[in-house]
Amino acid sequence: MKTPLAFVLGLTLMTGVFAKRPADTQLQIDAFLKGKPGGVAVAWVDADGVAFFQSGKFSAKDPRAITPDTQFEIGSVTKVFTALLLAESERAGKVRRDDPVAKYLLPPDDKAQAALAKITLLSLTTHTSGLPRLPSDFPLLRGVISGNPYVRLKRADLTASLREEGPGAVVGRSVAYSNFGVSLLGEALGTAWQTSYAEALRTHVLAPLDLKSTLVALPGTPAAHELAPGHNAAGAPVANWEMDAYAPCGGLRSTARDLAKFLQAALGGEKAPLHAAFMATTTVQRAVEDMGGSIGLGWFITADEKRPIIWHNGGTGGYRTFVGFTRAEGGAAVAVLTNHEVSVDEIGLALLGGGTEPQKEIALSAETLAAYAGEYRASPKFAFKVTAENGALFVQATGQGKLALFASARDEFFLKEVEARISFTRDAAGKITGLVLHQNGGNLPAKRVE
Repeated sequence: MKTPLAFVLGLTLMTGVFAKRPADTQLQIDAFLKGKPGGVAVAWVDADGVAFFQSGKFSAKDPRAITPDTQFEIGSVTKVFTALLLAESERAGKVRRDDPVAKYLLPPDDKAQAALAKITLLSLTTHTSGLPRLPSDFPLLRGVISGNPYVRLKRADLTASLREEGPGAVVGRSVAYSNFGVSLLGEALGTAWQTSYAEALRTHVLAPLDLKSTLVALPGTPAAHELAPGHNAAGAPVANWEMDAYAPCGGLRSTARDLAKFLQAALGGEKAPLHAAFMATTTVQRAVEDMGGSIGLGWFITADEKRPIIWHNGGTGGYRTFVGFTRAEGGAAVAVLTNHEVSVDEIGLALLGGGTEPQKEIALSAETLAAYAGEYRASPKFAFKVTAENGALFVQATGQGKLALFASARDEFFLKEVEARISFTRDAAGKITGLVLHQNGGNLPAKRVE
C-alpha cells in the first residue's frame, strides 16, 4: 500500500547545520510528470524551514493547480503513523511492545490466546510476526475484485483471519511485509485507549503534530474539496479508497503542508512534538536482509552508515507517496506525493542524496523470454500471468493491469511503473518452477502452474 505536511513548528525545533535542497527539484518533478495526468507535490525541510514545489493539475477534467494544500491518499505511509501511536501508547503506559496482540483483540479467556501469544505488538510493526501480507481469506485473494479490496473488511473479519493464520505463523524468522499485521496492531492500540484506532490516532498523533488536513478515510468519509482524484498506471481516473479495519495499514489522506510539519517534528529537538515517539520509532530493531538495510518501528532505514535515510513509501489504487529524512549533516527531509499510480521513490531518495544507480536493462532473445511465459499461482485465487509478446515480457496479477518486465540478468527482472522486482526460480534441471515478487521489503512466492 501506499503521505501529509506544514511549517508552524519553526526553526527553534531544529538543530545543527542542515543539508541543502538540491537546485533541480522543480526540474525533477516536471520531468517525472511529463506525459502523465494529475500532478506532484513536494515538501523539502531543512534549516531554512520548508520549501514547497508542485507541478500539474488535479485531472484532465479539473484544471485546478496542485498546491501544498492539495490532499492525496498516502497509503502505506500510514504505517509509520501507526508506529508513532504504538510508541506514544507505550510511553503513556497503555501497552507494552511485547504484549500479545490477542490480549487486546480477543476475550481474556479465549482458548486461542495461548496459540497467539507469540504474535506481539513489536513483531507486527517490524513485520516479523510471520503473518502473510494479506490473509488467505482476503477478498482479492479469493477472486472478489471490486476496485478497493479493503473497504468492507471490519474488525470481526480481521480477528477471524488472526485465528486462522496466527497459530501457524513463525515469528521472528525474517522481515516479511504485512498489511494484515499492521492492521491488527492499529485495532489493538484503539482498544488499549478504549476507543477506535481513528480516534486514538487523531488524539495522540495527529493533534499533537497539528496535522489539520490529515485524516483516516473511513467508509463514508466525504471527499475533501482539495482531494485530487487518483489515476491508475494507464492514466485513467479511479475511485478513492476508504478503509475500516485495514485503515491502520494504509487509510490516511494528507497534504504536502501537513507532511512538512510531520517531518519537522521528526528532525526536531527535545521540544518538538512527539520527540520521544519519533526517536523510538527510528531506533533500529533488526536487519532487513533482502533490502540491505534495517527496520525500526514501521520505518525502513538504508544501510549507508554515514548518511542513513529513514523512509517509507505508500500507494493505493491511484496514488503514490514517499516520505524520508536523514539526521546526517544536520538533517534534511522530503515528502513527495502524486495522484498517479507510478512510484516516486526514486525522486525522494535522489533528493536526499541516497538514490541508487538505475537498474540497467539487458536484452534477452525472444526465445529466452518465451520460456518465462505461463501462470504462477501465489494462492488459490491470486496468480501472476506472464506473457511474451513481440520480443517483450509482461506480467499481470489477478485483478490488476498488465505491466512490462525488463531484464537485469538471467531470471531477474524489474518494473519501471512500480517499485518492484521479479525473480524466476528453477529446479536442479534448470526448469523454471516459480517466481518471487520483491516489493516494499516483502517477498511473495508463486508456483508455476503446469
